[in-house]
Amino acid sequence: MIKDVREYLDHLNKQGYLDVVEDRVKLSHIPQLLAEQEKTGNAVIFKNIEGYDYPIFNNLFGKRAFLASVFECPIENVVDIFGERMEQRIKPVMVDNAPVHEVVLNKGDFDIRKFPFIVHSAHDVGRYITGGMVIAKDPETGVRNCSFNRMQLKGPDKTGLRMSPTQDLESYYRKAVAMKKPLEIAVVIGSHPMCLLAAACGPARDVDELEIAGALCGEPIPLVKCKTIDMEVPAYAEVVIEGKIMPGEMEDEGPFGDFQEYYIETMKNHIVHFQCLTMRKNPMIQVIRAGSTDDITLLGSPREAQIKKCLTANNVDVRAINIMVCKNYLTCAIAIHKQYEFEVKNALMMAFGSFKFLKNCIIVDEDVNVFDPADLFWAMATRMRPAEGLLVVPNAMGFGRDKYGIHTTKLGIDATAPFNEWQEFTRVTVPAPEDCEGKE
Repeated sequence: MIKDVREYLDHLNKQGYLDVVEDRVKLSHIPQLLAEQEKTGNAVIFKNIEGYDYPIFNNLFGKRAFLASVFECPIENVVDIFGERMEQRIKPVMVDNAPVHEVVLNKGDFDIRKFPFIVHSAHDVGRYITGGMVIAKDPETGVRNCSFNRMQLKGPDKTGLRMSPTQDLESYYRKAVAMKKPLEIAVVIGSHPMCLLAAACGPARDVDELEIAGALCGEPIPLVKCKTIDMEVPAYAEVVIEGKIMPGEMEDEGPFGDFQEYYIETMKNHIVHFQCLTMRKNPMIQVIRAGSTDDITLLGSPREAQIKKCLTANNVDVRAINIMVCKNYLTCAIAIHKQYEFEVKNALMMAFGSFKFLKNCIIVDEDVNVFDPADLFWAMATRMRPAEGLLVVPNAMGFGRDKYGIHTTKLGIDATAPFNEWQEFTRVTVPAPEDCEGKE
């Protein structure tokens, strides 16, 4: 299997899914170049950035075909393989020596601002670490957790850090505060792509996401002990920054362009102080723009597997699923082979129950392409019966940052044809030559 992000990029290159930019570019030009690159769907490496020693890479999940090529399956089967492997956890293995420890720099010897982290949106307050996977341990149980948290650069060894109130990381921080001690974290940049996908899974709090990463890889993830904190990190990462979140220390952070394509206002967020940075001799720096295809595919793919697994376990015959209909993971489209007249409403409730951020869910028949918004609207226009086909669930938990109550009501849409009336709802298709023969 692919052992690290470098081999993953080599794999994408062989498949024709990687662009390498050799020309010298300014860091300030990178955001617009990434926006143009996203249209191609390919991953990209910018090898020569003016004023910086290290290259940037982006768009590891720009196309669903990337994961299909890694899993060696058709695109439509990726969600099934992902769901199967999520349950077949493989514990990591410890190693003594690792590429990520080729260079070890202690506090005073490194400056994170010398790495090519970028300003992602026009009104962002500054440069952010967005491609970093944060690893922490439950101060009581020692269970590891992996998460994604935006981190504003605030000094040579200091960043802000945003924790969601529902994240495991926030729970760990509260426990550390109760114990009157800082929470140790490691920020891993340039992780194996399967580690990133595992970090997006959101499993039960006692599950180590690195075991899920091993299952997605089909072999254990090699880990190495950090130099200054009690933490284990992927041995083949590009960069690891070891630090602590201090109890009660908060500063202004933001604005920042979020995945909904709005700006998060300035708010008080936590502070991380770093005391050690380890890296490969020539590391590459990953950046991810919130709301990009890269970001949404990373965060949405595990949720598709999670929702489909729930529906399938309840005998719903799911034929296709797409949680990236609206350039985010708040709306999902599911195609099913309907077996009972009122099955859809149950399926809608299962989907909402299996992923709390899901706000809108559209269920269509198997002849509708869930990856084509026009086809979904066609099904709504010609098959949905609004008086009985809408499910509205008020006062439900949704996306947490929501002071206007926009995400506290869920909308389910049944855009399927009436059961056992398929002869009335067979779609018009272009005739084959044999269909025309003998007709006047």
